[in-house]
Amino acid sequence: MFTSSALVRLSLLLSLVLLFAAFVLPVWRILPLAEDEPFIALHYNIYLGVDRFGPVWHIFFIPILGLFFLLLNTVIQAVSFHRQKTLSLFFAVATPLLQLTLLAAMALIVIINL
Repeated sequence: MFTSSALVRLSLLLSLVLLFAAFVLPVWRILPLAEDEPFIALHYNIYLGVDRFGPVWHIFFIPILGLFFLLLNTVIQAVSFHRQKTLSLFFAVATPLLQLTLLAAMALIVIINL
C-alpha cells in the first residue's frame, strides 16, 4: 500500500513530523517549568480563564492521543486500500489534518503555561 500511493506516503510522513513536533514541544517548553511548578494549566476558557490544572505528565495526553489515531488510521488505510481505495485516501488526508489540530492544541496549552 505505501509503495503504490504517493499520497499515502506523503500523508504518513507529514503525520509523523507533526506528531513528533507535538511530543517535542512540551518536552522543550513545559518540562523545564516542572521543577518550579508541580501543576500546570491544561485548559483555558474565555469566560473563566484557566479552569483545569493537572500534573505535568497530563500534558502528554494530546500526543499519545495523536499516536493512537495515527496507528488506527494507518490500520484502516491498510485494510481498506485494495477494496475501497476512496475510503483509504480519505483517511490518508484526514490523518495529517487531525495531527495538525492536535499540534495547535498543544501549542496553545504551552502558550498558556508560559
